Amino acid sequence: MILESGPSGLVLVDGVARIVFANEHAEELLGYARGELVGQPVECLVPDRFRDGHPDLRRVFDLSPRDRPMGMGRDLAARRKDGSEFPVEIALKPMTVDGRAYVLAELVDITERKRTEDRQRLLIGELNHRIQNLFAVIQSVALSSLSGERPLREARDVFIDRLQSLGRAYTLMTEQEWRGAPLRQILASETSAFADRVTLDGVEVMVKQNAAQSFALLLHELTTNAVKYGALSAPEGSIAVRWSVERDLRPMAFVLSWQEDGGPTVAPPTRSGYGRKIIEDTMRRIGKHSIEYAPQGLKYRMEAPLEKVGWVVDDSTI
Repeated sequence: MILESGPSGLVLVDGVARIVFANEHAEELLGYARGELVGQPVECLVPDRFRDGHPDLRRVFDLSPRDRPMGMGRDLAARRKDGSEFPVEIALKPMTVDGRAYVLAELVDITERKRTEDRQRLLIGELNHRIQNLFAVIQSVALSSLSGERPLREARDVFIDRLQSLGRAYTLMTEQEWRGAPLRQILASETSAFADRVTLDGVEVMVKQNAAQSFALLLHELTTNAVKYGALSAPEGSIAVRWSVERDLRPMAFVLSWQEDGGPTVAPPTRSGYGRKIIEDTMRRIGKHSIEYAPQGLKYRMEAPLEKVGWVVDDSTI
Protein backbone atom coordinates (compact mmCIF):
# COMPACT_ATOMS: atom_id res chain seq x y z
CA MET A 1 0.00 0.00 0.00
CA ILE A 2 2.88 2.37 0.79
CA LEU A 3 4.54 1.69 -2.57
CA GLU A 4 1.27 2.08 -4.45
CA SER A 5 0.44 5.43 -2.82
CA GLY A 6 3.85 6.99 -3.52
CA PRO A 7 3.96 10.15 -5.67
CA SER A 8 6.68 8.66 -7.91
CA GLY A 9 6.93 5.68 -10.19
CA LEU A 10 8.44 2.73 -8.31
CA VAL A 11 9.90 -0.38 -9.96
CA LEU A 12 11.40 -3.29 -8.00
CA VAL A 13 13.98 -5.42 -9.85
CA ASP A 14 15.39 -8.75 -8.66
CA GLY A 15 18.96 -10.09 -8.85
CA VAL A 16 18.58 -11.27 -12.45
CA ALA A 17 17.23 -7.90 -13.64
CA ARG A 18 13.58 -8.98 -13.83
CA ILE A 19 10.81 -6.64 -12.73
CA VAL A 20 8.93 -8.12 -9.79
CA PHE A 21 6.81 -5.10 -8.91
CA ALA A 22 5.74 -1.78 -10.45
CA ASN A 23 3.27 0.56 -8.83
CA GLU A 24 0.34 2.01 -10.75
CA HIS A 25 2.03 5.39 -11.21
CA ALA A 26 5.06 3.76 -12.87
CA GLU A 27 2.84 1.75 -15.21
CA GLU A 28 0.94 4.88 -16.23
CA LEU A 29 4.17 6.77 -16.88
CA LEU A 30 5.53 3.92 -18.98
CA GLY A 31 2.32 3.13 -20.86
CA TYR A 32 1.76 -0.39 -19.54
CA ALA A 33 -1.45 -2.04 -18.37
CA ARG A 34 -1.83 -3.09 -14.75
CA GLY A 35 0.60 -5.90 -13.93
CA GLU A 36 1.99 -6.01 -17.47
CA LEU A 37 5.52 -5.01 -16.41
CA VAL A 38 5.95 -7.85 -13.91
CA GLY A 39 8.30 -10.49 -15.28
CA GLN A 40 9.75 -8.22 -17.96
CA PRO A 41 13.54 -7.59 -18.12
CA VAL A 42 14.42 -4.15 -16.82
CA GLU A 43 16.06 -3.37 -20.18
CA CYS A 44 12.55 -2.97 -21.66
CA LEU A 45 12.50 0.43 -19.93
CA VAL A 46 15.84 1.52 -21.42
CA PRO A 47 15.85 3.47 -24.72
CA ASP A 48 16.96 1.30 -27.65
CA ARG A 49 20.20 3.21 -28.24
CA PHE A 50 21.38 2.55 -24.65
CA ARG A 51 20.06 -0.98 -24.20
CA ASP A 52 23.19 -2.93 -25.20
CA GLY A 53 25.36 -1.11 -22.65
CA HIS A 54 22.89 -1.29 -19.75
CA PRO A 55 23.93 -4.75 -18.41
CA ASP A 56 27.48 -3.47 -17.92
CA LEU A 57 26.16 -0.54 -15.90
CA ARG A 58 24.13 -2.94 -13.74
CA ARG A 59 27.21 -5.07 -13.05
CA VAL A 60 29.17 -1.99 -11.94
CA PHE A 61 26.34 -1.07 -9.55
CA ASP A 62 26.17 -4.65 -8.16
CA LEU A 63 29.88 -4.49 -7.24
CA SER A 64 29.18 -1.65 -4.82
CA PRO A 65 25.42 -1.34 -4.26
CA ARG A 66 24.34 1.79 -2.37
CA ASP A 67 21.63 4.41 -2.41
CA ARG A 68 22.42 6.84 -5.23
CA PRO A 69 20.96 8.71 -8.15
CA MET A 70 21.38 6.95 -11.48
CA GLY A 71 23.37 8.58 -14.26
CA MET A 72 24.80 11.44 -12.21
CA GLY A 73 25.65 14.37 -14.49
CA ARG A 74 23.86 12.84 -17.49
CA ASP A 75 20.45 13.33 -19.00
CA LEU A 76 18.39 10.17 -18.58
CA ALA A 77 15.39 8.97 -20.56
CA ALA A 78 12.92 6.13 -20.01
CA ARG A 79 11.30 4.11 -22.78
CA ARG A 80 7.54 3.70 -22.91
CA LYS A 81 5.85 0.57 -24.19
CA ASP A 82 5.21 2.26 -27.57
CA GLY A 83 8.93 3.07 -27.96
CA SER A 84 8.65 6.78 -27.21
CA GLU A 85 10.93 8.36 -24.62
CA PHE A 86 10.63 10.97 -21.88
CA PRO A 87 13.24 12.56 -19.58
CA VAL A 88 13.46 11.13 -16.07
CA GLU A 89 15.37 11.25 -12.85
CA ILE A 90 16.04 7.81 -11.33
CA ALA A 91 17.11 7.02 -7.77
CA LEU A 92 18.36 3.52 -6.93
CA LYS A 93 18.04 1.82 -3.55
CA PRO A 94 19.47 -1.71 -2.99
CA MET A 95 17.40 -3.96 -0.74
CA THR A 96 17.71 -7.45 0.73
CA VAL A 97 14.54 -9.44 1.44
CA ASP A 98 14.70 -13.01 2.75
CA GLY A 99 18.33 -13.19 1.67
CA ARG A 100 17.60 -12.08 -1.87
CA ALA A 101 18.99 -8.92 -3.45
CA TYR A 102 16.69 -6.39 -5.07
CA VAL A 103 16.99 -2.86 -6.36
CA LEU A 104 14.15 -0.37 -5.98
CA ALA A 105 14.18 2.30 -8.70
CA GLU A 106 12.23 5.53 -8.26
CA LEU A 107 11.28 7.25 -11.54
CA VAL A 108 10.30 10.89 -11.74
CA ASP A 109 9.02 12.36 -15.02
CA ILE A 110 10.85 15.68 -15.51
CA THR A 111 9.37 16.59 -18.89
CA GLU A 112 7.88 19.85 -17.63
CA ARG A 113 11.10 20.76 -15.82
CA LYS A 114 13.08 20.19 -19.03
CA ARG A 115 10.66 22.36 -20.96
CA THR A 116 11.06 25.09 -18.36
CA GLU A 117 14.86 24.78 -18.50
CA ASP A 118 14.83 24.93 -22.30
CA ARG A 119 12.62 28.00 -22.17
CA GLN A 120 14.93 29.62 -19.61
CA ARG A 121 17.94 28.99 -21.85
CA LEU A 122 16.05 30.49 -24.77
CA LEU A 123 15.07 33.53 -22.71
CA ILE A 124 18.62 33.99 -21.41
CA GLY A 125 19.94 33.87 -24.97
CA GLU A 126 17.31 36.37 -26.09
CA LEU A 127 18.06 38.61 -23.11
CA ASN A 128 21.78 38.52 -23.92
CA HIS A 129 20.99 39.49 -27.53
CA ARG A 130 18.82 42.39 -26.36
CA ILE A 131 21.46 43.59 -23.92
CA GLN A 132 24.14 43.57 -26.62
CA ASN A 133 21.77 45.42 -28.94
CA LEU A 134 21.01 47.99 -26.24
CA PHE A 135 24.71 48.52 -25.51
CA ALA A 136 25.31 49.19 -29.20
CA VAL A 137 22.48 51.74 -29.28
CA ILE A 138 23.70 53.44 -26.10
CA GLN A 139 27.22 53.61 -27.49
CA SER A 140 25.90 55.27 -30.65
CA VAL A 141 23.83 57.73 -28.62
CA ALA A 142 26.80 58.50 -26.36
CA LEU A 143 29.11 59.16 -29.31
CA SER A 144 26.62 61.52 -30.95
CA SER A 145 25.73 63.29 -27.67
CA LEU A 146 29.14 63.71 -26.05
CA SER A 147 31.33 64.49 -29.05
CA GLY A 148 31.94 67.88 -30.64
CA GLU A 149 32.16 71.32 -29.05
CA ARG A 150 29.01 71.13 -26.90
CA PRO A 151 29.72 72.05 -23.22
CA LEU A 152 29.92 69.00 -20.96
CA ARG A 153 26.84 69.95 -18.88
CA GLU A 154 24.72 70.41 -22.01
CA ALA A 155 26.08 67.20 -23.56
CA ARG A 156 25.26 65.30 -20.38
CA ASP A 157 21.68 66.60 -20.35
CA VAL A 158 21.21 65.69 -24.02
CA PHE A 159 22.61 62.22 -23.40
CA ILE A 160 20.32 61.62 -20.40
CA ASP A 161 17.26 62.84 -22.33
CA ARG A 162 17.99 60.42 -25.15
CA LEU A 163 18.52 57.53 -22.73
CA GLN A 164 15.19 58.34 -21.07
CA SER A 165 13.54 58.24 -24.48
CA LEU A 166 15.00 54.76 -25.06
CA GLY A 167 13.89 53.75 -21.57
CA ARG A 168 10.30 54.71 -22.33
CA ALA A 169 10.35 52.60 -25.49
CA TYR A 170 11.77 49.63 -23.57
CA THR A 171 9.07 50.02 -20.91
CA LEU A 172 6.39 49.83 -23.61
CA MET A 173 8.00 46.69 -25.08
CA THR A 174 8.22 45.09 -21.64
CA GLU A 175 4.51 45.74 -21.07
CA GLN A 176 3.84 43.94 -24.37
CA GLU A 177 6.12 41.01 -23.35
CA TRP A 178 8.57 42.07 -26.08
CA ARG A 179 6.15 41.30 -28.89
CA GLY A 180 6.54 44.92 -29.95
CA ALA A 181 5.51 48.42 -28.91
CA PRO A 182 2.39 50.36 -29.98
CA LEU A 183 3.49 53.23 -32.22
CA ARG A 184 0.74 55.49 -30.93
CA GLN A 185 2.03 55.04 -27.36
CA ILE A 186 5.63 55.77 -28.42
CA LEU A 187 4.41 59.01 -30.00
CA ALA A 188 2.22 59.87 -27.04
CA SER A 189 5.04 59.29 -24.53
CA GLU A 190 7.43 61.56 -26.45
CA THR A 191 4.90 64.39 -26.87
CA SER A 192 2.92 63.99 -23.62
CA ALA A 193 3.93 67.42 -22.31
CA PHE A 194 2.23 68.99 -25.35
CA ALA A 195 -0.69 66.58 -25.77
CA ASP A 196 -3.15 69.45 -26.38
CA ARG A 197 -1.03 70.75 -29.28
CA VAL A 198 -0.03 67.50 -30.97
CA THR A 199 -2.49 65.56 -33.13
CA LEU A 200 -1.88 61.84 -33.61
CA ASP A 201 -3.74 60.17 -36.45
CA GLY A 202 -3.03 56.72 -37.93
CA VAL A 203 -3.69 53.01 -37.98
CA GLU A 204 -2.81 50.86 -34.97
CA VAL A 205 0.72 49.63 -35.62
CA MET A 206 2.89 47.43 -33.40
CA VAL A 207 6.55 48.32 -33.89
CA LYS A 208 9.31 45.70 -33.73
CA GLN A 209 12.03 45.97 -31.08
CA ASN A 210 14.81 47.46 -33.22
CA ALA A 211 12.36 49.77 -34.98
CA ALA A 212 10.92 50.87 -31.62
CA GLN A 213 14.36 52.06 -30.51
CA SER A 214 14.78 53.94 -33.76
CA PHE A 215 11.33 55.52 -33.57
CA ALA A 216 11.88 56.57 -29.97
CA LEU A 217 15.13 58.39 -30.86
CA LEU A 218 13.67 59.84 -34.06
CA LEU A 219 10.55 61.23 -32.35
CA HIS A 220 12.58 62.47 -29.40
CA GLU A 221 14.81 64.51 -31.73
CA LEU A 222 11.85 65.91 -33.68
CA THR A 223 10.09 66.87 -30.45
CA THR A 224 13.24 68.41 -28.94
CA ASN A 225 13.81 70.43 -32.11
CA ALA A 226 10.18 71.61 -32.09
CA VAL A 227 10.50 72.72 -28.46
CA LYS A 228 13.75 74.63 -29.04
CA TYR A 229 13.22 76.11 -32.48
CA GLY A 230 9.93 74.99 -34.00
CA ALA A 231 6.20 74.95 -33.43
CA LEU A 232 6.34 74.03 -29.73
CA SER A 233 8.53 77.06 -28.98
CA ALA A 234 5.55 79.35 -29.64
CA PRO A 235 2.28 79.35 -27.63
CA GLU A 236 0.10 79.01 -30.73
CA GLY A 237 2.22 76.36 -32.46
CA SER A 238 0.94 72.86 -33.18
CA ILE A 239 2.07 69.58 -34.73
CA ALA A 240 0.14 67.03 -36.77
CA VAL A 241 1.57 63.51 -36.89
CA ARG A 242 -0.04 61.14 -39.37
CA TRP A 243 0.90 57.64 -40.43
CA SER A 244 -0.55 54.98 -42.69
CA VAL A 245 0.22 51.77 -44.57
CA GLU A 246 0.37 51.99 -48.36
CA ARG A 247 -0.88 48.66 -49.68
CA ASP A 248 -0.35 49.60 -53.34
CA LEU A 249 3.42 49.78 -52.91
CA ARG A 250 5.58 46.65 -53.18
CA PRO A 251 6.72 45.84 -50.65
CA MET A 252 3.87 47.25 -48.57
CA ALA A 253 5.13 50.52 -47.07
CA PHE A 254 4.71 52.33 -43.78
CA VAL A 255 4.56 56.13 -44.17
CA LEU A 256 4.74 58.73 -41.40
CA SER A 257 4.59 62.51 -41.67
CA TRP A 258 5.35 65.22 -39.09
CA GLN A 259 3.95 68.67 -39.91
CA GLU A 260 4.61 71.71 -37.73
CA ASP A 261 2.53 74.87 -37.91
CA GLY A 262 2.23 78.19 -36.06
CA GLY A 263 5.80 78.44 -34.86
CA PRO A 264 8.57 80.88 -35.78
CA THR A 265 9.42 81.29 -39.44
CA VAL A 266 11.63 78.36 -40.39
CA ALA A 267 14.91 78.69 -42.25
CA PRO A 268 17.26 75.86 -43.27
CA PRO A 269 20.05 75.38 -40.71
CA THR A 270 23.52 76.61 -41.62
CA ARG A 271 25.08 73.36 -40.34
CA SER A 272 23.97 69.83 -39.59
CA GLY A 273 23.40 69.44 -35.86
CA TYR A 274 23.64 66.37 -33.66
CA GLY A 275 19.88 65.87 -33.70
CA ARG A 276 19.86 65.82 -37.49
CA LYS A 277 22.69 63.27 -37.48
CA ILE A 278 20.77 61.00 -35.11
CA ILE A 279 17.68 61.24 -37.33
CA GLU A 280 19.69 60.33 -40.42
CA ASP A 281 21.60 57.49 -38.70
CA THR A 282 18.38 56.14 -37.22
CA MET A 283 16.46 56.17 -40.49
CA ARG A 284 19.31 54.59 -42.40
CA ARG A 285 18.52 51.36 -40.53
CA ILE A 286 14.83 51.37 -41.48
CA GLY A 287 14.04 53.25 -44.69
CA LYS A 288 14.22 56.64 -46.34
CA HIS A 289 13.18 60.09 -45.16
CA SER A 290 13.05 63.75 -46.09
CA ILE A 291 13.06 67.03 -44.17
CA GLU A 292 11.61 70.22 -45.60
CA TYR A 293 12.33 73.50 -43.84
CA ALA A 294 9.15 75.21 -45.05
CA PRO A 295 8.70 78.81 -43.77
CA GLN A 296 5.36 77.95 -42.08
CA GLY A 297 6.79 74.95 -40.26
CA LEU A 298 9.12 72.00 -40.53
CA LYS A 299 7.87 69.01 -42.53
CA TYR A 300 9.27 65.55 -42.00
CA ARG A 301 8.33 62.41 -43.92
CA MET A 302 9.59 58.87 -43.65
CA GLU A 303 8.83 55.74 -45.65
CA ALA A 304 9.94 52.18 -44.91
CA PRO A 305 8.91 48.62 -45.76
CA LEU A 306 6.19 47.61 -43.32
CA GLU A 307 8.04 44.35 -42.58
CA LYS A 308 10.98 46.35 -41.18
CA VAL A 309 8.72 48.51 -39.02
CA GLY A 310 6.23 46.03 -37.60
CA TRP A 311 2.68 45.02 -38.34
CA VAL A 312 -0.85 46.44 -38.34
CA VAL A 313 -2.88 45.31 -35.36
CA ASP A 314 -6.18 45.29 -37.27
CA ASP A 315 -5.94 44.77 -41.03
CA SER A 316 -9.46 46.11 -41.51
CA THR A 317 -8.15 49.59 -40.69
CA ILE A 318 -5.86 49.66 -43.76
